[in-house]
Amino acid sequence: MKNPAPAPAPDDPAAVPARATAQTLAQEAKKVGTLHLAEFLATTGRDVSDLYRGASTWTTILRRADLLPIPTTPRPGEAALLKRMHSFLHVDDAERAAAYEQFTADDAPAYDDLTEWDQVLARMLFFNLWDKGGFASYTEGLASLRGQHTVRSELGQLLRYLTHSPRVHTAQPLAGAHAHIPLSIHHAYNRSEILAAMGVARLGGQMPGFFAQGVLWDATNKTDALLITLNKSERDFSPTVRYKDYALSPTHFHWESQNSTAPNSPTGQRYQKHEQQGSHVLLFMRHSKDTTTGKAMPWVLLGPATYERHTGSKPMAITWRLHYPLPDRIWSQLPSIPPTA
Repeated sequence: MKNPAPAPAPDDPAAVPARATAQTLAQEAKKVGTLHLAEFLATTGRDVSDLYRGASTWTTILRRADLLPIPTTPRPGEAALLKRMHSFLHVDDAERAAAYEQFTADDAPAYDDLTEWDQVLARMLFFNLWDKGGFASYTEGLASLRGQHTVRSELGQLLRYLTHSPRVHTAQPLAGAHAHIPLSIHHAYNRSEILAAMGVARLGGQMPGFFAQGVLWDATNKTDALLITLNKSERDFSPTVRYKDYALSPTHFHWESQNSTAPNSPTGQRYQKHEQQGSHVLLFMRHSKDTTTGKAMPWVLLGPATYERHTGSKPMAITWRLHYPLPDRIWSQLPSIPPTA
């Protein structure tokens, strides 16, 4: 498969792709005349995110350009699945991409035949596709993909493209008490993947599509998962929850608790004494609520952290020490001072 060509030089107006409207993308696809996502991106210089603005996907672009082979009538359930394709754009490690991609093959494995580790990855895929459930079992849901040939083609192409892109980084798996959770330090995950990986999301229980909190106490893993959004816009966050969260250094992070948390409360005590009590803290961070394409931005796993000190009450302003220093690719993009309200 071809690797994507580098983006055109921005100072060459003739080389800069036109605005990525559905009509423009369909015209470009028709001109290129390929069914292969990677070839289209390499030829046009488009970024893969251009294909997933609004309700657009690679399949809808091909269909609009009359490039899909007959029959082109969507199968029941296809439209809903295609709307979830954008939720894979952040995949930035080869193991996760390969685990997901195996379910796009004609001979995809049955859920019950997977190892326990791979079953967790399969559940991450499941909830990425169906974040509000809808099936009696994971086996039933994943098996339903076999009839979705168009969806499997697009997802497979997207995952293969991402696997060979510069966005992929070497994985540093969680260790110690979290070694059974298939998440890697400094990699990106959305809410569905995080909740599924930690075992919080499950059929018959908590569905990721209905989870909106920024903090999670996972009793099974004895872990506080803190899902931090740095830039809290007035549109998305009320003044009472516009907490001041920011990196102090590559090894220390300033975080404010919920307004109801006091130092002497059970939650406040757990934050301060998690080491003595045998519980853990995992930090997840994203820049803002949405990406430039209007989709939900994923979180980067900063990894485990240890309480060092705090000031104030309701909220508590806590300084966490990160067990894994932030790499320059992350640290250099972060503000080191509190964002203005």
